[in-house]
Amino acid sequence: MIELIVFGALLLYLLISIGVVLWAIRYARRNGRSAKRWGWSTALVLYLIPFWDWLPTVATHQYYCATEGGFWVYKTPDQWKAENPGVIETLVANKVPVLVSHEGDQDSWTDAEMLNQRIKIASKRNGPLFLHRWRWESEWVDSKNNEVLARYVDFYTSHERRQAGWSGWKLWLSTDHCVGYQEKAIKFSSSIDQFKGTVK
Repeated sequence: MIELIVFGALLLYLLISIGVVLWAIRYARRNGRSAKRWGWSTALVLYLIPFWDWLPTVATHQYYCATEGGFWVYKTPDQWKAENPGVIETLVANKVPVLVSHEGDQDSWTDAEMLNQRIKIASKRNGPLFLHRWRWESEWVDSKNNEVLARYVDFYTSHERRQAGWSGWKLWLSTDHCVGYQEKAIKFSSSIDQFKGTVK
């Protein structure tokens, strides 16, 4: 529903903008000024009123995805098992990860959940950052020594303030994830399967 309202408002704005540009061109011609300069200048101003942050937001999102986003394995399951002989056989996976800590509010927060007696899932969301950017980070952590085994970092952009409800009208600013996130997220999730231990 919100999309239809925004589309209708943008269509109305486009029609008004065309009328204003045509008026500017006629005004320039009547007063001996450059119609091309007045027309393009007026069109640029009218474009920037709603869309001034669109290109900077897209560029910023792509920059952070390229420089900070991704999936990393710092210790493979085989390496961890070699350093902790016999431990994997004693671990029992929780049916649902158990929340052990949570800090922050609806916008920015950190929490930790225990996958089993030893492996912890540490998650962090920060936002909104500059140009509608949000940062999501998740780690598999050995709770015995707080060693990070794997990390996944993703970014998305949105004009929303709260995840639970939409409060912005700039739908074109919404980008769900970095390019290739699905493949990286699958690798990140599957990397922990060998750390789970027995499922009961």
